[in-house]
Amino acid sequence: MVEVTPSLDRAARDDVVALLARVAAHDGVAAVGEAGLLRLRGSATGVEPVIHLRAFSPGGFLAGYAWGDGASAELAVDPACRRHGHGTALLRALRTRDPGVAVWSHGALAPARALAEREGLRVVRALLQMAWTPSTAPLGEAPPLPAGLRVRPFSGSADGPDGHAWVALNARIFATHPEQGRLNVADLAARMAEPWFHHDMFLLVTDTTGALVAYLWLKAEAGSDEVYVIGVAPELERRGIAAHLLHLAQRTARERRRRALTLYVEGDNLTAIRTYVRAGFERGSVDVQYAHPG
Repeated sequence: MVEVTPSLDRAARDDVVALLARVAAHDGVAAVGEAGLLRLRGSATGVEPVIHLRAFSPGGFLAGYAWGDGASAELAVDPACRRHGHGTALLRALRTRDPGVAVWSHGALAPARALAEREGLRVVRALLQMAWTPSTAPLGEAPPLPAGLRVRPFSGSADGPDGHAWVALNARIFATHPEQGRLNVADLAARMAEPWFHHDMFLLVTDTTGALVAYLWLKAEAGSDEVYVIGVAPELERRGIAAHLLHLAQRTARERRRRALTLYVEGDNLTAIRTYVRAGFERGSVDVQYAHPG
C-alpha cells in the first residue's frame, strides 16, 4: 500500500529518517540527498508542491519512502523489505502523478538500475562527484583576481541585501539548471540554518560599485569540505575568477586540514570537468537520474 500526503507529522518524519539511516548503512550511500531532507522537514519551498509517499508492508511496517516535486524525485526501500514490490509501487505512484518526473539514484546502484529498466526508464542525467586531497595534492600559485574585484564573506541574513543579491545572481547564472537556478530566499534561509553553514565559508566577489559578480560557497562536512556551489556572472566568465575561487577553496581545505575537498559537476559538462582535473580533482562516484525517454 502506498500513502500519498502533502506533508508528514513529526512521528512520520522520524520513521522516515530512521528508514533512510538503515538504507544508507546497508547501501553505503544515502538514497535521499540534502534537497530531499530539507523537503522532508518542510524547511525548503521549491517551485512546485512537494508530495511524500510511504509504502507499508501488510503488517503496517514502513517499507519505503519517496518524495517528488513534479520535476525531481527520490525513493528508498528498507533493506529488509526489498524484492516485495515496494520500490515499483512507489515509482509507479510518482509517475502516475507526474509522468515526466526524473528519479535520482545516488551511486548508480544496480538494484535501482534494474528497477528503472523494468519500468522503461533510461538515464537522462548524470552528476559526477570529484575530490581533491589537501594533504598530498600539489597546490600552485593562486590565479590573480581581475583588478577592481574583492572577496568578502556573506553578511547578514537570507532576506538581507546579500541574500537577495545572491538569489538574483544565482538565478541568472543557473537559469537553465533544473535545481540550482530555482532557489529562492526561503531556500537560502533553510540552508543557512543548517549546522554545516558558516558565514566565513560563503564568499562573495564584488566589483568597485559593490555589486555582486561571483561567489564561492563551501560546505563543512565531517572531515571534509565541499565546494557547495561556485558561480560567476555570465558577462565575466573566462577572466580567471572561477579559477581564483577554486584555488581559494583548495587553500582553505588545506589550512583546515580537511581529509578531502569535494564537488559535484554535471557529467556532460566536459569543460568544467577538464578544469577540475587540471586543478587536481579526481573522479569519484556518479549519481544518475532516470526518466521516461518520451
